Amino acid sequence: MINRNQELHWLTSHLTRDERQLLVVYGRRRVGKTTLVTGALDTLPMTSVYYLCDQRGPAHNATQFASRCAETFDDISPTVEGFVDAFEYLKRRVDGPCVVALDEFSYLVETDETIPSVFQTIVDDVLAETAISIVLLGSSISMMEEGVLSYDSPLYGRRTGQWKLAPLSFADMREFFPTEDIETQIQIYSVLGGVPAYLEQFDPEQSLTQNIETHVLSKGAFLYEEPEFLLRQELREPATYMAILEAIAGGATRVTEIANEIGKNASSMSRYLKNLTELALVTRDTPVTDPDGRGVYRIADDFLRFWFRFVAPNRGPLEQGRTAPLRDSIVDSLSTHTSQTFEDVCQQAVQTGAFPVACSRVGRWWYKQAEIDVVGLDDQTDTLLLGECKWTASPVGVGLLADLEALTEDVRWKGTERTVQYVLFSRSGFTDELRRIADDRSDLYLYTPRELAEFFASESETHE
Repeated sequence: MINRNQELHWLTSHLTRDERQLLVVYGRRRVGKTTLVTGALDTLPMTSVYYLCDQRGPAHNATQFASRCAETFDDISPTVEGFVDAFEYLKRRVDGPCVVALDEFSYLVETDETIPSVFQTIVDDVLAETAISIVLLGSSISMMEEGVLSYDSPLYGRRTGQWKLAPLSFADMREFFPTEDIETQIQIYSVLGGVPAYLEQFDPEQSLTQNIETHVLSKGAFLYEEPEFLLRQELREPATYMAILEAIAGGATRVTEIANEIGKNASSMSRYLKNLTELALVTRDTPVTDPDGRGVYRIADDFLRFWFRFVAPNRGPLEQGRTAPLRDSIVDSLSTHTSQTFEDVCQQAVQTGAFPVACSRVGRWWYKQAEIDVVGLDDQTDTLLLGECKWTASPVGVGLLADLEALTEDVRWKGTERTVQYVLFSRSGFTDELRRIADDRSDLYLYTPRELAEFFASESETHE
């Protein structure tokens, strides 16, 4: 379990309190919820029961859960009518503190809308005088937020804590490949993103190209069909969602563009995009200076962006085992693909505590045809940070700085009272002329990936 120290501390500190707990851990599939919770249970000085729910309904799951409890206490499986009976049985067998972890609790909520009410009874009545804590895990973000966490849920007010587990940041992801230089780590991040289950697939002993061919392009590999499995498990009409994600990966970012690309009416897109957003597979971006403005859609996960850009359109040849042509094509175009990830990495660098300009909000900015890759805002100091990122083979010169400075007046935030700072990020460094200019200015910062590594190393240390 890499770099989940903060989450692990939160979980174990709650579960070792004198008061019984009802905790909710949720997040997209493969993000590491099970590993986190089972890892925490292994460290606890008390009895624990872990059960993975399935989609066969509450009655079947209650019976199987009761059997799991019986196994824990070396007992004969009891006959139960539902989860209330199962927890009544557990209460009779437990003497002292105990933790129950119900994984994929969202399956129960999905198949029976009364489940939150059932567990309200369990929490309020069955376990009232016990030291039995419950951890509910779920991969359906919308189901967990609406069925468990929302004000309308019968369980509202009962929980003692919740944690939405996110994919690993770039700073944390680097520990999966500690021997690689930061440029290669950024490229790997552009292919796999920050989902631990995906990062585990690549062999650190193989080159990036070999890993892509072996673990992504080859039929039968874990990652070869992962996006399809994910969508089929989470959504109806998976073919439509596949088409939408492929359209976004291909450059269609606005609702009308996506609709035109897949041959549907724009008015029908909102439901699909809402579902993808709730699953944290797609994100709606707005200019950082205008959070309520018109947005564009991006694939939130770098692996899905890679897969729908390169794998989905080439399934025919890949099904026949013809990986070499696509592998070579990816090598030629990986730099373009990585450039968007590099922008995300630079934004993350700006948000580290070691970055010299403090920013409370960081994102992109655009207006009509003008765009800026990195914009940071700090309301306390009225500081505006403007930055550009270049993942190119040539050093960046003064032209990029001039272009960025020319857009300054177009970024409408805080009027004339603000302080403006500039930052340029470049894979291949900077010309001597630009470096001389930076040496004479206190409002201009220049960073290569190697220099960014220091920010991320500092950030990782704060997580330990």
